[in-house]
Amino acid sequence: MNASVSLLAIALVFGSCSSPSANYSQDGASAPMRAFQGSGPAKAVEIPNFTILSDQVAGGGYIGADQVAELPEKGYTTIINLRYPTESGVAEEAAAAHEAGIAYYSFPVSGGDFTLETADAIRKVIAEQDGHVLLHCASGGRVSAVWALVRALDEGLPPEEAARISNEEGCRPIPQSMQDRVRDQARVAVPLPDGQ
Repeated sequence: MNASVSLLAIALVFGSCSSPSANYSQDGASAPMRAFQGSGPAKAVEIPNFTILSDQVAGGGYIGADQVAELPEKGYTTIINLRYPTESGVAEEAAAAHEAGIAYYSFPVSGGDFTLETADAIRKVIAEQDGHVLLHCASGGRVSAVWALVRALDEGLPPEEAARISNEEGCRPIPQSMQDRVRDQARVAVPLPDGQ
């Protein structure tokens, strides 16, 4: 096994074994209590479709290993990667995060299989972090969809609003099929009143 594959395995185990603490109200519907103590949004990173999503979270597309090494000086302490391990550069990214002392989490999804459960797990990881978080995929499309579901959970958004946010307030516009999936997944989080 080569060194970068070994480091990827270690990083994935570390990220997947981390158990977010319960920073939520007991009913689970309220926004999480954030550990984040930063002042202002994250600094820009030169990646495709970079977008500030909140004071704590920025999103976008592909990031190279050399860019990962620069993240700590910009205040980033965590990377959440939505790409599959088989996608280009993932092993190198994980190794670079480990080398830079950045917490690294992998939640692989495609444009058609992201779920509310994944969004909730990401939400919990973010709630634990005290620094800036970079949430990314290859182009920013998966980020747009998953971030809309994180917001739906945090803010109790109606399904139509979550779908709108996924297309208009994420890293980039996404296909109708992904907007429909956001709407369907958000409907589970915030069910419509009877008869609608």
